[in-house]
Amino acid sequence: PFFDPAGFAYPPGFPKGNTAYTTPKVIVARAFPPPGATDPLQTLPFVGVPDIDDHGTHVAGIAAGDANTNADGIRISGIAPRAYLGNYKAATLPSPDFGLNANTPELVAAIEAAVTDGMDVINLSFGEVEIPPSRDLVAAAMNAAADAGVVPVVSAGNDHDEFGNGSISSPANASKVIAAAAASGGHGSPTPDRIESFSSAGPTAFDFKLKPDVTAPGGLVLSSVPENEGLWDELSGTSMAAPHVAGGAALLRQRHPTWTVADIRSALELTGAPVRSGAREVPVTREGGGRIDLVQADDPRVFAAPTSVSFGLLRAGSRATRRLALTDAGGGAGRWTVRVALQTRPAGATVSASASAGVPGRLSVVARASARSAEGDVSGFVVLTQGTVTRRIPLWFRVVRPRLSLDPTVPISRPGVYRASTLRAPSRVSQYRYPDRTGTDLPVALPGPELVYRVRIKRPVANFGVAIIGHEPGVNVEPRVVRNDNENMLAGYTALPVDLNPYRPTSGDARPVAGVVLPTRGTYDVVFDTSRRGRSGSFTFRFWIGDTTPPSIRALSTTGGVLRLAVRDAGAGVDPRWLRATIDGAARAVRYDNGIARVSLSGLARGSHDLVFRAADYQETKNMENVGAVLPNTRTLRTAITLP
Repeated sequence: PFFDPAGFAYPPGFPKGNTAYTTPKVIVARAFPPPGATDPLQTLPFVGVPDIDDHGTHVAGIAAGDANTNADGIRISGIAPRAYLGNYKAATLPSPDFGLNANTPELVAAIEAAVTDGMDVINLSFGEVEIPPSRDLVAAAMNAAADAGVVPVVSAGNDHDEFGNGSISSPANASKVIAAAAASGGHGSPTPDRIESFSSAGPTAFDFKLKPDVTAPGGLVLSSVPENEGLWDELSGTSMAAPHVAGGAALLRQRHPTWTVADIRSALELTGAPVRSGAREVPVTREGGGRIDLVQADDPRVFAAPTSVSFGLLRAGSRATRRLALTDAGGGAGRWTVRVALQTRPAGATVSASASAGVPGRLSVVARASARSAEGDVSGFVVLTQGTVTRRIPLWFRVVRPRLSLDPTVPISRPGVYRASTLRAPSRVSQYRYPDRTGTDLPVALPGPELVYRVRIKRPVANFGVAIIGHEPGVNVEPRVVRNDNENMLAGYTALPVDLNPYRPTSGDARPVAGVVLPTRGTYDVVFDTSRRGRSGSFTFRFWIGDTTPPSIRALSTTGGVLRLAVRDAGAGVDPRWLRATIDGAARAVRYDNGIARVSLSGLARGSHDLVFRAADYQETKNMENVGAVLPNTRTLRTAITLP
């Protein structure tokens, strides 16, 4: 009932896509299955199967559900109830823990179709692990949509509890999208405008830009779900916050057809209301400009470009200047008073701006960190006031005093197995960012000795990485990957020792594997650091670069009650934890040593049996949605074996 087409008529040129699934309210219906897919769950725009279409249905209702709809006795409305909807089903890939997932090819195709079809706003309540922005095709597609005049809105991510600051997902990290954080304010929220603990925090991990841009209700939001799930449900996540913003953007576009995408973003970001945790306003890295206020955004008075001020990482003893362009949004011409209101600041760090600024005109903001400044975040707002009207431009930077560059480095370029030792290694670095948490129960602080290997990427490659494959008793080293000699420039999630592959049930598990997916040219440091409970000593690791090939598998023999298979991988190396065998559909334990996998054949009768054997390498722990294919570093052997 939230999408009742009564009172709607198709606009000229519509419907589009699979018209069996369109109505005068939902005017486009398309699915973007991977190559070779035949399952209706993947090929059809809507199937109504539990846990398949509920997320998209809920999001669509928030953005544009019909006004005054009866939701089990509660009258609710989407943010833009008279807006048309387009259904672009990009999530068509089954995963163990995330339902239907979406990879880069499907997402880019859906974004392109939405732009081509003439949509005004794209809502993407979805996120991938952030990779270097210059090689992130989904982020590029969303920026291109903005350039084409379509307002792109993206959920910021739900990873703050696990990964802390620097947990913004892709494509929320894209420079031209509106990234939405989540606060309380849904139907089941007792107190509005309180940041949800899960809501991802900035900055962006690779280019240190301030994100999110705005906040919207994302806790216990009531909206529609498919009929076989009860029609209505309360869900939480930045997925629910984003369509509040997307619906708001649609209303602003309708009311101000001459506004650009950047104007709409500025109107929403500069007019936000404070979001709190307890009695205190949260840092801008959690809220951006604050919770959107559409009444204020409808009359913003002034536009700012850019809409926030990011100085990134500022070394102690340095300064930086950023310049803003201020333009009249209607009724805002003239002088505005200017002040800087900081939320957080380490000793020795300051931010200044001129006492007033003209509109239209330019405003310079200067950040300084004294030579004695402590490390820490500087966050707050540049506050503009004209009469009774106040507008806030969020700002952020971090004062850093990097020490990793003082450590000696060992160059490494040839794939293979290496033996190393942290004996007599220095201990200058204990924490890494961004993100600044590990996503697992692994310790954040690594106060023991660290050993640094230098990797130089001179051409585009698919990946590189390391895996710790052995160590002396008591030696507890963990790998990290940073950029440019700087412990503050961790190469995102993939640089942490955690399994990120969403297509395996071990996603999120701690693994002694770190790397970079789609690295850009430049210098990277692989750091083996020691936990508090670990001691110095020897360990063995494998290094690889550009590995997109799964292990080879060859059945050798079935004598002596044991199946033997040769399983080898010259790149990332065979991951013994990811060897799986089934015989006649029943799982069998696998032992692996020196390139040979052994599977017990006990209890099996003589004759022919069906074998399915899967093997993955260590790179597979880092493969995720940005890679394109599903499980590209996993090989499956299906064959018959004969027991004599």
